Amino acid sequence: MFDHGLKRFPLTARFNERLEDYKHKQQRELEELRFKINSLMDRTTKLHQREFDVLPEAWSKLVMAHGHVQSVAAGLQQYPDLDRMTPEQLSEFLEKCPLDRWEKERVKTESQKTDYYTRAIDYHKAWEARKTYVDFYQYYRKNSIFIRDEIKAKFDTLSELTNGALVEHELWLSDRRNFNIWDSRRKLGTEGAPLLKGLEQDVQERLWDSQSS
Repeated sequence: MFDHGLKRFPLTARFNERLEDYKHKQQRELEELRFKINSLMDRTTKLHQREFDVLPEAWSKLVMAHGHVQSVAAGLQQYPDLDRMTPEQLSEFLEKCPLDRWEKERVKTESQKTDYYTRAIDYHKAWEARKTYVDFYQYYRKNSIFIRDEIKAKFDTLSELTNGALVEHELWLSDRRNFNIWDSRRKLGTEGAPLLKGLEQDVQERLWDSQSS
């Protein structure tokens, strides 16, 4: 019996050795799987965070651009009558208006002050609207990869509407007599508001989803 037990000992040792190797292999595979899961979760968390940062900023810049362009391209501008102002009133008004200094001096020498001021201030407003749109567009193009396709499509549509209306308005400013097309500006007025409202709802829902996840 004693000799028979000695003969079995090497088999037990080999079994235990293989069992330890198997456990070690399983542990290594488990650690690799845990690492892959943690890496995936980390990337997902970072993507959600980036999306959470980008969406409200892109939305804010689009709202600013849309509002700015809509205000200058609507065709319902009101202007003060500079020709009826006293020299003192005119000086006080020009001091506060956003025209460049040389333009303010030009207004004072013009016989048709209101007409010159109207043209000059329209260009200023259009330039400010263009800067606001470019600020949105550059940010959006740089970060749109973090925005989901269904939301990005609405950003694209509103961006095209806004820019189209602004381009049309800029062309009108360059030739008011011979350029009387209002298609893009009218389209922005009729379609822009409901599209903006729909995008607002999508952005809100996505932000809350991102917070939950």
